[in-house]
Amino acid sequence: MMAPDRSKKIVVVGGGGIGGITAAYLKNASFDVTLYDIDKDHVDHINKNGLVIDGVKGKRTVRVHAVTALNDTFDIFLLSVKSLHTLDALNTIQQHMNSSSVVVSLQNGINEELISEKIGEKHTIGCVVGWGATNLGPGHLSQTSIGEFIIGRLDGTVDPQLEEVKNILDSVTETVISDNILGHLWSKLLINCCIATIGVCFAADVKKLVSDQRMIPVMIGLTEELVKVAEYAEIRLEKFEDVLDMGLFRINDFEDYKRAVAIMKLAGRQHKGIKSSMWQDVEKGRKTEIDYINGYVERKAVELGISTPMNKALIQLVKDIEQGKRAPSEDNVDVFYENVRIPQKWIRYDVDADPYVDLALFNLPDNYKHVQSAKVSGLQVVGLLTAFSKAFERLTNSVIGKLFVRKSAWELVNLVLSKYVEQMGEKFACNVMQSFRIEERNVASVVRIYSFFLNMQTISYDVKKLSKKESILFISSDDDPYVDAAKLLNVVDKIETPISIQFLKAMIPAVDDTIGFLFEEAELNEKHGYLITVRSS
Repeated sequence: MMAPDRSKKIVVVGGGGIGGITAAYLKNASFDVTLYDIDKDHVDHINKNGLVIDGVKGKRTVRVHAVTALNDTFDIFLLSVKSLHTLDALNTIQQHMNSSSVVVSLQNGINEELISEKIGEKHTIGCVVGWGATNLGPGHLSQTSIGEFIIGRLDGTVDPQLEEVKNILDSVTETVISDNILGHLWSKLLINCCIATIGVCFAADVKKLVSDQRMIPVMIGLTEELVKVAEYAEIRLEKFEDVLDMGLFRINDFEDYKRAVAIMKLAGRQHKGIKSSMWQDVEKGRKTEIDYINGYVERKAVELGISTPMNKALIQLVKDIEQGKRAPSEDNVDVFYENVRIPQKWIRYDVDADPYVDLALFNLPDNYKHVQSAKVSGLQVVGLLTAFSKAFERLTNSVIGKLFVRKSAWELVNLVLSKYVEQMGEKFACNVMQSFRIEERNVASVVRIYSFFLNMQTISYDVKKLSKKESILFISSDDDPYVDAAKLLNVVDKIETPISIQFLKAMIPAVDDTIGFLFEEAELNEKHGYLITVRSS
């Protein structure tokens, strides 16, 4: 691991819970760090008495240089202000950047798009903060939970500057680089949209939200709406905290609803004492971040033409609370139900009275079943090949085998595999041509049939060219169930040609035996796989 560069000038913009504690840990690690905050009392207290930090990591006092105005140029800006102050902060930051400065957003919501528009994508690094903190008063912060940083470029690239930021932030907490930072940001955003917003509306902490029979339907209905928006926005959602798969909240029937309830109950046990950050803002008389959390998703939904009645109703409730027309209260559940229709079956469902609720966790949506089915199929095929290799070893290691067979066990296995795939590939191609009434026998038809196979096996691919004479496509090996199974059984180097490639070779004669193909290992968008050229001779 490369040692962090302690000559870099770092400024943390915003001295609240996350920003202040981040600055303190960096100072303890001997970095050149300045804490910038416009709260004079907070800054004066820090400079006079030090920054007091307590909470889950114990109590300490750290001497951090704090200022209310910037008078220098910095290499790294760690932006930790409320989302509604992002633009003002950027206007200040711009005057103190050099040509290679970067801004890392340690904020709620998704501010990276605004930051990128203002200062340029090359100066922007996205970040998901997986730990919590709060401001207890001037010079006093508390860390409420532990967790990691996830950082990444908006375009998914990994460069030396990103690695440098990772090495620096590792001094605060474990930091992970992602090639899909937007997927992580959206997953966290959706969680905030539910916990923070519903929490302040109904005056409920997480424990109450996941145990109240009338609040759970709101939680799940809202989550389903928001996941749908993310899907239409073509966001590949990552697992929240590497555990919670947001895609499991897509609801098509009542069984899906029960699964979502079971997941909510399970997740709620781990975060049961958390009080909504928006609720805390309201109690302190501050403006909430609703426009940058649920409001952000709502703007995306409007752009995409997607209806989100639950999200709209909750945004309005928060606005009413901000304006003093309402107060956070359980009574607002009645107001919500008056304005939004929720299936009666959802409302009547009592998860605590359902003896089979644990089984609902394993009732996966159709697309997940499809993926799992492909993985099981891959494991069955490669598992049988591995079993054959063990059986063939008796033959190949015997005197008769050494005299007459003169092949290794895996050479025999590969012969069996090629014959198996040859038969299956040809039959598959014939069935697809008949089912989809494919009459043209050319290169484009081969690619169409092969794409059906790849989709069935949940292998991602990218068609670079499609014509009747020549077609080019990239297929990924990263999500190939046969490759996954071979890795699991430690036999990747034993299979001569990838099974997915053998399948293409086997199905071509059923279309036109004058068509041939070439393949080579390649990479595309950080994915490993094969570049395949199919052409007629």
